[in-house]
Amino acid sequence: MLKRIRAVVVAMAMGAGALALVTPSASASAGRLAAPDVSSVEVGPSPVVVESKDGKAVTFSFLVDGATSGGFTLKRPNGSTLDVEAKKVDEAGGKQKWQGTRTFGRSDAPGEWKVTAKATSVVGTGQASKDFQVKQVWETDLAGFGASPEPVDQGDTLTLQGRLLLNGTGGYGPYKGQKVYIAFRAEGSAGYDRVAYDYTDWKGRFSAGVKADRTGWWRAEYDGSAVAHKSTSDSDQVDVRQKSTGSRITGFDVNPDPADQGDRLSARGRLELDTSHGWEGYRGQKVDLLFKPDGSRSWQVVGHDWTDRGGRFSIGAQAERSGWFRAAFDGARGVKGTSSRSVYVTVSEPEPPADTRIIKFNAYPEPVKYGKYVKNRGTLQIWDGDHWVAYDHVKVALYFKQAGHSKWEYVKTVSTNGSGKFWTQVKAWNSGYWKIRFKGNGEATASSSRSDYVRVKK
Repeated sequence: MLKRIRAVVVAMAMGAGALALVTPSASASAGRLAAPDVSSVEVGPSPVVVESKDGKAVTFSFLVDGATSGGFTLKRPNGSTLDVEAKKVDEAGGKQKWQGTRTFGRSDAPGEWKVTAKATSVVGTGQASKDFQVKQVWETDLAGFGASPEPVDQGDTLTLQGRLLLNGTGGYGPYKGQKVYIAFRAEGSAGYDRVAYDYTDWKGRFSAGVKADRTGWWRAEYDGSAVAHKSTSDSDQVDVRQKSTGSRITGFDVNPDPADQGDRLSARGRLELDTSHGWEGYRGQKVDLLFKPDGSRSWQVVGHDWTDRGGRFSIGAQAERSGWFRAAFDGARGVKGTSSRSVYVTVSEPEPPADTRIIKFNAYPEPVKYGKYVKNRGTLQIWDGDHWVAYDHVKVALYFKQAGHSKWEYVKTVSTNGSGKFWTQVKAWNSGYWKIRFKGNGEATASSSRSDYVRVKK
């Protein structure tokens, strides 16, 4: 019996030793477990091409052999980074698929970006990266396209001109150095044929002279580039007629340019007649001033003048909108009509005043002892297009309305500091309401704070 007990004790001791030996081995095995294996990092679509203000939605994904959390870090071309949340969307064959999305907009810089996928489990973090390209492709517009003169005599030169604009980060502006084609569709023809081209100057302008042979329609065509969409102008119909005695308008210009809305414009030029002695001034003829505002397809008469003995004319018009001006002569018996070159005038519209508001206004302390100071503070802000900002170094006025009275009384004026904040104090003699008013100015609307009641203890 004693031997059996001794054997059991020995066996138990050996078992405990065995357990002691197993524990370090298991710990070492656990320490050798690897971090999650991140693979198959994908970007779709790639490259990322932003083609409009709506942006481009992009999906990022990766596969991992097991993770409790995951995410993406995007590195911009300038080295700055941003994070994109990832969610597990699928799991099969021991692999998890994680996915995240982000919409790239006009503010995202073009160039080479890098996405780093990260996955974390209980034993560590794994990651993998992939480079991808972001491209910005901007809208274009062929504005103010027109043909002159119209109508035109057969064999004469027809001038086709307009402007190519690119809708960049600051809105539409001139797009220089681009090839613009002039296309023509003859009356009775089914399609347009390209007959000339020109490269835009620093103002986005192009102009081409073409011999007028047949009546038909003209338009400008731009094929686009790696960073710009293609575009086509409106069509301009030109009638070609049998030649008669020629006339022309020279030296046509409109000033001032640019102009402020409401300014008085002056359009000047000279109407000339083709005689056997050469070009001479054509007196006593009516010349109309035509205007085509941006966004319109039609010209409208906005003034006229009769030529003097030298064929000169001067026509006044009011600046209302940006657009194209040209002078036109309808012709006379035996004399063909003509039209000047088109002149673009930029008219600046006054910006409407921005909204303002007064926040965090407080009159304190409350209550206040009779004859002691009541203090007023707050912040004046102005709307900056998409958010509120401090309106600094402008004057606001403090008003008081005694309890039981209906009239607000002016107390004093104080200026806001560089943060739009104001602070002032006055002695309190009566209980009542306090408030701050901003009367507005040329760039900002008026606003008023809430009223704050302060009781005066006598």
